[in-house]
Amino acid sequence: MITKNRPTNKESKEISHACLIKFHFIYDNLKSAERKAADFCLSNPSDVATLTISEVAERSGCSEATLVRLARRLGYTGYPELRASIRAKEYEDIFHYIGISASDGLETIASSVFNSCVLYLQDSLQSIDYEALSRAIDQLTGSGRLVFAASGDAHFIAASAAQKFMRIGYQTTASSDFDSQLIALSQMTPEDALICISHSGKTRNVCNLAKVAREHGIPVITITNFPGAPLAKHSDILLLTASFSYEVMDEVLAKRVPALCLLDTLYLSVLMKRQDSLQPLLDNVNEYLSLNKQ
Repeated sequence: MITKNRPTNKESKEISHACLIKFHFIYDNLKSAERKAADFCLSNPSDVATLTISEVAERSGCSEATLVRLARRLGYTGYPELRASIRAKEYEDIFHYIGISASDGLETIASSVFNSCVLYLQDSLQSIDYEALSRAIDQLTGSGRLVFAASGDAHFIAASAAQKFMRIGYQTTASSDFDSQLIALSQMTPEDALICISHSGKTRNVCNLAKVAREHGIPVITITNFPGAPLAKHSDILLLTASFSYEVMDEVLAKRVPALCLLDTLYLSVLMKRQDSLQPLLDNVNEYLSLNKQ
């Protein structure tokens, strides 16, 4: 979740959305001087885009070296690239539809929900680390048992993924009960895989499971929105979403949609990779499931 002192895109409309997403990813892990520089950049993107680095350093109360470090933390080659990227080239109309109020009508609320899903999916697609995604696919392809760990509404995402992999012959577990998760973990080996799903990356039970799994040599694949969160530090493979919620939109399931899409991507990729051996299993399952559709 965006911290209260961090500007949202509605409060800083002149900053490019792509640049804003980069700030969101690193903001919570910045040192005090870097955060001070980040706050100035987020609040004054037009100054950053037009002034020299020495002028920005003077106005922000930071050193030029801090601004350079911040640019590199954001993934830019240096400050000039940050300067060129920070201003919005176009204003995305979608941002006019992702905030709602008590006076809004049904059409506005529906548009807000649907457009937030579109926005989160677009941002997450652009943020995919395909090397990490490929490693996750290889890990799942060669794994035996799969345990999906999540809490709260993320559990529904985990349960959906577990059922899909079950359809192609994997032994899967997706319980929301911590004791049941620990029991499942105790029966795992390094030939299996733990898949952790936590938007914040701070869910205590999920973090503890990942930590214990790593201690026993069990591979951990994590899907989270924050690369600097505690859960990420206990993970072998990190897959990031980019669903930075706005106002009450944080309380709806829209922010979970990118994680669901990542899990579907993993499932379909594993299925395609092992299609010759898995397709008969899937056909057999579908035949049985058809009994419930007559």
